[in-house]
Amino acid sequence: MARARGANALFNAAFEGAYGVPPANGYIKLPFVSSALGEEQGLLASDLLGYGREPQDPSEDAADNVGDVVVPMDVRNFGYWLKLLLGAPVTVATVAASAVIPWTAQPAANSTFTPNGTAFTFVAAGPVGNQVLIGANLAATIANLAVALNASAVGGVAQATYVAGATALTITNDALGPVGNAYTLAAAATSGAKLPSATLTNGANTHTFTSGAVALPSMSMEIGMPEVPSYGMQFGGRADSLKVSMTRKGLLNATLSLICQGEAVSAATATGEDPVDELAVERLAQAIGQISQNGVQLASIVSSDFTYANNLDKVEVIRPDSRIEDADPGMVAMTGTITARFRDTSLLDMAQAQQASALSFGWSKSAGKSLLVNVPRVFLPKAKRPVTGPGGVQATFPWQAAIDAVAGNSATFALTNDVAGY
Repeated sequence: MARARGANALFNAAFEGAYGVPPANGYIKLPFVSSALGEEQGLLASDLLGYGREPQDPSEDAADNVGDVVVPMDVRNFGYWLKLLLGAPVTVATVAASAVIPWTAQPAANSTFTPNGTAFTFVAAGPVGNQVLIGANLAATIANLAVALNASAVGGVAQATYVAGATALTITNDALGPVGNAYTLAAAATSGAKLPSATLTNGANTHTFTSGAVALPSMSMEIGMPEVPSYGMQFGGRADSLKVSMTRKGLLNATLSLICQGEAVSAATATGEDPVDELAVERLAQAIGQISQNGVQLASIVSSDFTYANNLDKVEVIRPDSRIEDADPGMVAMTGTITARFRDTSLLDMAQAQQASALSFGWSKSAGKSLLVNVPRVFLPKAKRPVTGPGGVQATFPWQAAIDAVAGNSATFALTNDVAGY
């Protein structure tokens, strides 16, 4: 008999149409680092007297299913967790797909460059139709190519703008969003073009999740151990809090504290499909993080963390299955700490004056792949500057956020990627 191993564990999730009712399908495989979910039901020791010193049978206590899930912060899958925590986002197309195509040599006569399925042929003289004159030098050839492409009436070619450089052609789709990532690129080996990819890339949407939603979604999450086999469907899952820690090195993960209504265990998957859909994992990294105050990057930050909490209130009612009825959103809390090398009094002066400022935490792989957390109104407390040795002196500021009257919220999470929606 095979033994279950974490390396092979599966985490499949879907948002529920009705609280506590696992959907029949529509699940997606989510990457995870660890999970402590699972229903527990304790035993109550017998309090009966008069039966001697030996204990009587225990009784069952109420059932609970709470635990933390640690997940990687990546540019695509993390959006599902943000939706569970904050509610559905507002999605807007923000970044156009593009590519910079370098040329390493003059194209050979009759070689081709094929943007979005239409071939353009390089010729030595007398170009007509979709032909491009080979110029006296590479810069002239690329300029001729850009003119021909910009003048094209072919729909697939006309949907982009072409800019010539001395040794490269830049293509930018005219439409914002990931729709432009379907624009294909091809070139003959003798054309001199070195394609960076088979399509345009980085066309993206920005999904903005906002704090303070009145109603929050619930999720069913199946944790599968196929070796046994055993599949535990956690249903009625709501996100209580999200914590992120920032340092200079290491993997960037987030810890979500979840409250579920219950669990159903089966020897077969209940997702309705095997395998389920999944998105490519592209992790963000600690090394590319930055923290800004009022739009200016903060210097000398040693470490930082923030926690967004829904402060869920478990509805503990009397019912025959001993489970909770639901978990209602409480007061939002956005808090965190910033530890900085003590080099000036700017943060201390702000704390002394009880002056609010805006903080942002961000990670970006490119214009089309990023996460930005904006906290528009933050208060800092007075902080010690302990001297503990000959090394640098540090100060730690445990901040709190409050609602911003203009923004109407205390935090937003803006995730930019090539996902159509969540």
